[in-house]
Amino acid sequence: MRYISAILVTFSTIFASLSFSASAQEEARPPVIALFQSNNRVLVMLTVGDHPPVPAVFDTGTNGNIVDMDVATRMGLENRGPSTAIDGSTGNPVPGFATYITGASLGGVPIADGRANAMPFNFPNEVAIFGPNSFPGQYVVMDLGRSRLVLFEPETAPQGGEPIPYLGAGSSSALPSLTIEIGDRSIPAILDTGNDSDFLLPLSLVPSLNLEAEPVFVGTATSAAGTQDVFEARLAEDVTIAGVHIERPRVHFMEGGRPNIGIGVLRQLVLMFDPAAERTWVLNR
Repeated sequence: MRYISAILVTFSTIFASLSFSASAQEEARPPVIALFQSNNRVLVMLTVGDHPPVPAVFDTGTNGNIVDMDVATRMGLENRGPSTAIDGSTGNPVPGFATYITGASLGGVPIADGRANAMPFNFPNEVAIFGPNSFPGQYVVMDLGRSRLVLFEPETAPQGGEPIPYLGAGSSSALPSLTIEIGDRSIPAILDTGNDSDFLLPLSLVPSLNLEAEPVFVGTATSAAGTQDVFEARLAEDVTIAGVHIERPRVHFMEGGRPNIGIGVLRQLVLMFDPAAERTWVLNR
């Protein structure tokens, strides 16, 4: 009987050890957030308090959070006066009201409480805009090829070589950036998953670029504070971004704003953001 008891105790000890090991591994595993992609959008599910999840654009081209005004009212978000947001494309104030969001999560992972702006949306399939700044103090790896975000503590994050400072680092408009290499010219550009163009450049750059023909009007772009005319032309030379080579791409142009790298190019890269220190790394797949 003592022999059998000893075996049972040993099995119990092994089982407890295995359970502890599995639990430790589970705790060590970094949080993963599922992204949902269409041809021109990257979406993530936003949950605020006990309210049902709603689709939000995961936008690397924003440093603030935006929620549809009707959704914000339905969720009981407080009206704290006029919106404080400025549209990065037009430079105009974003209509709506300022608010504060607590107890929210993206893809089931809690995000930092913080300020937001509520504004009218015309897109029922996307009723909010959130970005990497939702995770201050963590490193955010965005892998659009696998439709996911992975969150790391700084001490456990992948090694990525020299970081690239945000464009406008230290200012209220600082955003992740990389450099567009065209021939012997380098153009710093923000990284913008909310932009469905491969490249969107200010019209003021047209005279300095080698284009196959003059830009032609192709439509209008809608941003938070209005619409703008969009023009298109094909470059007569190739482009390189973080080692990705693109042959004579079509480029969109509009008045004002900053040079912009959109979703089509970003799907070819794995990027890691440090929102707190305002820097970006390009990682290998």
